[in-house]
Amino acid sequence: MADNLITVRREDNIAVVTLDDGKVNVLSPAMATELQACFDKLDPEVGAVVVTGRPGVFSAGFDLKTIATGDRKLITQMVTSTVRMAMDVMQFPRPVVGAATGHCVAMGALFLMTMDYRLGARGPFKIGMNEVRDGLALPIFAVELARYRLPTASLIPSALHATLYDPDSAVPAGFLDEAVDAERLMDAAMERAKTLSALSNPPYQISKTNLVAPVCNHILKTLDEDMASR
Repeated sequence: MADNLITVRREDNIAVVTLDDGKVNVLSPAMATELQACFDKLDPEVGAVVVTGRPGVFSAGFDLKTIATGDRKLITQMVTSTVRMAMDVMQFPRPVVGAATGHCVAMGALFLMTMDYRLGARGPFKIGMNEVRDGLALPIFAVELARYRLPTASLIPSALHATLYDPDSAVPAGFLDEAVDAERLMDAAMERAKTLSALSNPPYQISKTNLVAPVCNHILKTLDEDMASR
């Protein structure tokens, strides 16, 4: 990719997508653009995809420098392009495995929710939706992703009360499916991806579409109006 924010490699029939901006992997306009281009170019018949981050951080969410500009047009473009990219990832026709290498908060945690199976590295990391704690109201897309992916018992603590979890606690909270020792993260993610790659299309793609389309369609239908009201 032109800005070197993302690298893509193949291991047999598994595509490994690595986010690395050299800092905390913010979901900036540039990152959203590169991720969108990356998934657009991926072979739709690849066995599975693994999405991971840099050591210690999967993603800290939206770019605070962009938000600090106060430029509503720029902020809206960042949010809408990132959400549309995330919806494409959510609807990708093959299994997508998230391998969270560390901290994963705000839009970073929401992006992870769009993936079909999510592992996280154990360590002193925070995972969750900290928006309300930081004085930000949750937009519709965040509420809908949380409602879709989190168990009822953790929905209010996670979404409204901005509870952050360590990787092991993030499993029952619904942000992760599995927490593993950091040195085993990529091996475990690749093992899971290889297992899921055995699921054949079109049955997998049709079933996934039936599952996620109502959520994605509602998010995309309300996105522009919701952002315009802020």
